[in-house]
Amino acid sequence: MELSEYDILRLQKALAALGTPGFFAAFRNLLRARMPMATFLFLRFDPGKAPVLLDAWLSHARVPVSALDDYVETTYPFDPFFQFNDVPEKGGLYRLPEIAPDRFFSSEYYLEYYRSTGLCDEVGMLVPMPTGARAHVSISRLDEMGPFKRRELQCLKSFAPVLLEMLGQHVRVISPQEPSRSAADTHPLPSLIRAYAKDTLLIHLTAREAEIAALVLQGHSNASSSLALNIARETCKVHRRNLYRKLAISSQRELFGCLKHLL
Repeated sequence: MELSEYDILRLQKALAALGTPGFFAAFRNLLRARMPMATFLFLRFDPGKAPVLLDAWLSHARVPVSALDDYVETTYPFDPFFQFNDVPEKGGLYRLPEIAPDRFFSSEYYLEYYRSTGLCDEVGMLVPMPTGARAHVSISRLDEMGPFKRRELQCLKSFAPVLLEMLGQHVRVISPQEPSRSAADTHPLPSLIRAYAKDTLLIHLTAREAEIAALVLQGHSNASSSLALNIARETCKVHRRNLYRKLAISSQRELFGCLKHLL
């Protein structure tokens, strides 16, 4: 895929802005020239911490700013990009369906929260940072814009090595050269679920049952959960049955209803 004269000028501006506050806008303009977008977000994912929103651009009033606040404060554990850790050393470019759990698009989080923003498609770039964190650039589309077209995705994938190298160089400059804080004193989703069940619902969940609950809420099936936890599928089913029995529920939707106040 050839670059036009204007593409080259935008690329030069983005390269010149590496490591400066102007990089985000220059990088966005480089990509926006090739594809319409509704949001362009720049985040940092520190191990065991809530995401840090480094910069954001929203093209449409229909995407509420409150959705960003909700994301960084409460709903981020359900984001497949946040959960995805298998990122190559030089980074990777992914479309949401490529990394989402197998039942993500029928999960209550997707139906009740993600779709309520009006977004219908998302592409993300993930690049490891020197601190152990990951830089994430998210590009989204609204319903009325339609999903990303094949030619747009082909363009992104064709130039992904260059785009990821630019993003990597940028974050190496802006990232402090010190390790991220330990996640030992943080509260991942299973711990939050277990504490909420004990303190609010007055129900004791085992650590494994809380892990299963977190995976189910994120959109994992029994098969996918068993792979994530490295346990047999039948064992996973037993833990899920016990979880549902303790909560007196019978579906993922009811599980979400029981635990939605965690959000």
